Amino acid sequence: MAEAAAYVTNEHEVGLPPLRMERKSVWDYFRLEFLPNGYPGRRTNGTLFAHPIYGPYVITDYLTQYRRTPDPVLLEAAAKVADAAIDQMETFQDSLVFMYSEEKAKVSSKKGTWYSGLTQARYIDVFIKLLEKPGNERFREPLERILRSLTIPVEKGGVARYTPNGGMIIEEYPALLPDCTLNGWTTATCIIRDLAVATNDEKVWDIFARSVRGIENVVPLYDVPELATSRYKLEGQAAFRISADGADVSVLDCQVVIPGSGTFSASYEDDPAGEVLKAGPLGIRDGRSVTLKVALSRYSWPAPNKILIKISAQGDALVGVSIGDAVYNPLATIPRTGEYRLLHQSGVTEGETVLEVEVPWTEAEMIAHPTNFAKKIAGRQVNQYHFIHIDTLAKIADETGSDILRYYHDKWKQYPSRWPSLPAYQDERLTLERFDVRKHK
Repeated sequence: MAEAAAYVTNEHEVGLPPLRMERKSVWDYFRLEFLPNGYPGRRTNGTLFAHPIYGPYVITDYLTQYRRTPDPVLLEAAAKVADAAIDQMETFQDSLVFMYSEEKAKVSSKKGTWYSGLTQARYIDVFIKLLEKPGNERFREPLERILRSLTIPVEKGGVARYTPNGGMIIEEYPALLPDCTLNGWTTATCIIRDLAVATNDEKVWDIFARSVRGIENVVPLYDVPELATSRYKLEGQAAFRISADGADVSVLDCQVVIPGSGTFSASYEDDPAGEVLKAGPLGIRDGRSVTLKVALSRYSWPAPNKILIKISAQGDALVGVSIGDAVYNPLATIPRTGEYRLLHQSGVTEGETVLEVEVPWTEAEMIAHPTNFAKKIAGRQVNQYHFIHIDTLAKIADETGSDILRYYHDKWKQYPSRWPSLPAYQDERLTLERFDVRKHK
């Protein structure tokens, strides 16, 4: 057994061999710490919580070590963590899911209880590898049930969004409003492809084909040539300034219309379109304004989103709706809000009125924020997601021969070479080359 100094975290306390020291900067970033049952978690406010995505990371670490040095202890460690992960999972509509919960495990800013399409796929990936080794047949049934979780529609609390032409979007988490986080979706698709190759199961191949069809439908919407990068997702928050002149006005309700997807309320806590009115109506004094932050989705492009704002005026008034300019912020996951531009202005009479305001994409291009350098590893601000997009599109295009996916792979692969010359990236804190953990231990 290695000396205590060789351990990265507290794995020796739970009977596990050392993790790879070469990934110490990553484990430090995750603040990884093992629970007594051998499952990896993160301590928040003094309490150690199981983190759903950490299991696949640790299992992969031990399997990587096992490939280099086939010590049975390493394979047993990978299986022990996998068993602990299954114990943490629960049944959901005949599938098996590792739930995120703000109450049980404070490891995400998203509220409520939900599961992640990417996390589920990561477990499929490691279970495929475990099943290649003798003595691990027990992981086959959980793998099949985890795969089923990727096909549950978002309307039923799942992560699958089905398109009119038979395609499928694998969402990062259940959301009625189209989010479409690209790295999670393409990574899950690659893993489904690996399972299809390993099993040659027609049902698995069909799930893969439907996901590929979905990606082909919308991949152009992620392209940001002016910044030489790709978008992280298609959903984002827009800032709207509502002004009143002539009388006091109250904002009673707000809804977002996304063509092809539906109408979403933005008036109470945890609603998919935002929480702008969760505390009740907002009052606007004569000559003043209020700001609403409302979620929009580029999924409907080129058709614009609309916002429906229900107001009550105490007298005749002139009401204006302006949108804040979304400015790319390479060190944040959301854009900065710049100057406001008028979208709509109309006179209203005393009483209730619904303002219907179209939001042209020419005024909201950066709402769906491009990939950024917000992640800090080993003291470096890095952009991981654009490179994930490149790698996963390559794998999918190689398997399918898709011309459109190959086109965007080739285009996006060239983008990082332009970063040093673009004004948006002139910040010495940014690492403009691909991050390699081996160079920054």
